[in-house]
Amino acid sequence: MSTADAKLSPAADPSAVLRQAGLLEKFHIIRSSISFYNNVIVSASYSSPNPLSPDRLIRALHIVLSAHPSLSVGVQLPEEPTGTPSFIRLPSIDFTKSEKFIIWESSSTSPSHAKEYKNLLCRLHNTPFSNEDLTTLPLWRIGVLKRSYNTPTAYDSETNSEGRIDYEIAFSYHHAIADGLSGAAFHYSLVSALNSVDEASGSGANWDTYTPPKDLELLPPMDKVLDFGMGLKTAGKIAGFVGKSVLPSFMHKSVWAGGKIPEKLAPTKIDILTVESYVLESLIKALKAKKVSLTAFLTYAAADALFNVMKALDKDEFAKIKNVKVSVPMSYRKNAGWDNTIMSDCVGAINWDIGKFKALEGEIGGMKKLTVELRKESMVTRDSEVGLIALVGDLAGFFKGQVGKDRELTFEMSNLGVLDARKIGAPKKKEEGKEEGEESTSVAGGSEGWRIEGALFSQSSSVQGPAFSVNAVTVGGKMGVVVQWMEGVFKDDIMEALVKELDKALSGFSGKVGK
Repeated sequence: MSTADAKLSPAADPSAVLRQAGLLEKFHIIRSSISFYNNVIVSASYSSPNPLSPDRLIRALHIVLSAHPSLSVGVQLPEEPTGTPSFIRLPSIDFTKSEKFIIWESSSTSPSHAKEYKNLLCRLHNTPFSNEDLTTLPLWRIGVLKRSYNTPTAYDSETNSEGRIDYEIAFSYHHAIADGLSGAAFHYSLVSALNSVDEASGSGANWDTYTPPKDLELLPPMDKVLDFGMGLKTAGKIAGFVGKSVLPSFMHKSVWAGGKIPEKLAPTKIDILTVESYVLESLIKALKAKKVSLTAFLTYAAADALFNVMKALDKDEFAKIKNVKVSVPMSYRKNAGWDNTIMSDCVGAINWDIGKFKALEGEIGGMKKLTVELRKESMVTRDSEVGLIALVGDLAGFFKGQVGKDRELTFEMSNLGVLDARKIGAPKKKEEGKEEGEESTSVAGGSEGWRIEGALFSQSSSVQGPAFSVNAVTVGGKMGVVVQWMEGVFKDDIMEALVKELDKALSGFSGKVGK
């Protein structure tokens, strides 16, 4: 279904139109409008001394909405296939109908919590932003999962060992309004708002509805701030693409990427692993000694896990693998002069080829090269992949034209980095280096307030995108990793085995390469 023949949301008032979508924003809007991709999720584990009521969350969201204009916008799709979508100011966000965009759940027992958390994330990933609702409902959803500490026949409690109540709060959003770092920015604002809300005051205010200000203003799209012009490097990319389509296979590099591009989106599946702080600390120490970034290592570790699993579980397919191609996103925020507290879609990516190898520890040289390349490419936007979007007139037609062709990307490796410890709420204990009575730099609320103790970052499946993705984020020294794949592209047992192999690589690498 193209944007030309889709059942569109009611046309917005012309005065509500804020601006046209930029290149990358248009890419994400059109891709989602034809059901080729759904959303991004950044989820955080919150801890509080008191229960989270709907009233407290809604009051906190009023504060968050006022801080981030992109949370109050909708999208007006173009009538013509070559047209450009526009962002519009939503008339209001009605919290009396919040069941359309806020989910409340509780895990049944402590042992079942991890599974129920994963199921919540999958449900959110598999819920698209309908074209019919783009001008009337927000381009985000929230899932709240209260953690249970009930253990059947042994222990019955709704609080942890500190007497606190824990929640998973998943923020799911349209990629056109926000990149991965924006998901973190949302949680910075939310935990601050939860700590500042006073439910005993403001009883006379109308919290049922949030009305965006008439002068709502979005940041400009990144292609209006940065140079995404095309030069000789872009010409080389285009020539390579054309050459691949006309030259015989032996004259260009063969990339294994899990088969042909399917006709439609299938359900997103995920698996999760947690890297404990002592393991991550040892790993990073070893990588620093080798001058390798964590992102570069994770890229090669994921490739190594794929090779090992395919060799063990699918020898015929393993024999076909000669090279894999990886998309590695990187932020352009520094180039634009934007910090990590704002919400915008300001990201690019490089594609990186990895030849099949036998041992991860033998790929230090490749990891070093990728580390240098990421550093270099993150500083320059000209000739980037984003600029190529301008060459495509009919994006919906372009996406549909990929169906049945070989997939171009094997996987994506996206590392959100470390959440800012100064912005994740009340400290768990007295901050190191602070003397008694010295003012804390933490968000208001003290040690008894709300705080974030963990996070996960994930993306939905993509019809024409990578066969799977690996997404990482670190909080308090502990890294959460989500591996995502689309049903039908890989069997579940292969991907679950891949996650176990990746876990082994993360745990054992520092011992293999030395300190």
